Amino acid sequence: MRAPDEWPTGPAVDAGTESDSASGTDISVLTSALPERDGPALRLGARVFPLRRWMARRHAVVGAEMAVTASLLDQLPTGPTVVIVVAPEVAADAVVDQLLPAAHGMLTRHGPPTGALTLGVASPEPVRSGTAGKLAMYNQHLEALPEALVEAVAAGRRCGLVTAHGNCVLLLQHFVPATASAVVHASPARHRPVRIDGRWGLTEVSSPADTYEVPADGTTISEKLAWKPTAHVVAHGGTHTVSLPVSWRYRYSLGRGTVRRLAALARDAAVTAGRPLSLDVALATHGPVVLRCRPATAG
Repeated sequence: MRAPDEWPTGPAVDAGTESDSASGTDISVLTSALPERDGPALRLGARVFPLRRWMARRHAVVGAEMAVTASLLDQLPTGPTVVIVVAPEVAADAVVDQLLPAAHGMLTRHGPPTGALTLGVASPEPVRSGTAGKLAMYNQHLEALPEALVEAVAAGRRCGLVTAHGNCVLLLQHFVPATASAVVHASPARHRPVRIDGRWGLTEVSSPADTYEVPADGTTISEKLAWKPTAHVVAHGGTHTVSLPVSWRYRYSLGRGTVRRLAALARDAAVTAGRPLSLDVALATHGPVVLRCRPATAG
């Protein structure tokens, strides 16, 4: 029987070599340790995993955000996600050349490669209710990804975003083109309304947002409209700000049907998880896609 936070697929293998198990395919990247008499020793530098349900039981390996997301995969409309786990004391630039082809190759199995990718630092601990945590996500094109990954690991460690095992955990996804986005805060407590912050374009903390509160019975939605002169959209190597048409600036970013759907989705997920959640959602042409699902503190 496996220890609760042991790596699920046993010993590391050579970089780029795949091993299949009941837990899914993973790719290990080895790196040099301190030199020994017979040459440098190798140790596990990083691992690349598809997001799978086994992560729900491996908090010390992947952290709270990935564990909670994994436990809700059957409920949430998530896109293909690759989880990158960088071991403590490993320099990310020493493994990035092996790590990124493995991660990108694993991601493109789920669909054709796209021009833009989304890289995020996963939250190892619950975030404060009503916030998105210390670090958000970075939209990058493939050629800018090596530098972005190294910087993301450095930023995660600098902010203390490491698991109980000291791992820095990243998630890599295809960029989801979104006309609007939302951050949804839900509690399993039925007396608490679901709060939704909605924006045109991509979610940015600094950008104004329409706010909605949906009670448990879903009847009367409380709405507050924000003046939104600009929106953030994807650009080469990141994002840029564009001016919105005048007719969009003082117009609700989310329709009431979408608000009710997001509220019900988040409430059901919070009830299943048994704790408050903060969901980042992109509103794409085919419907909502949950990009991030963070456990939140009560409040």
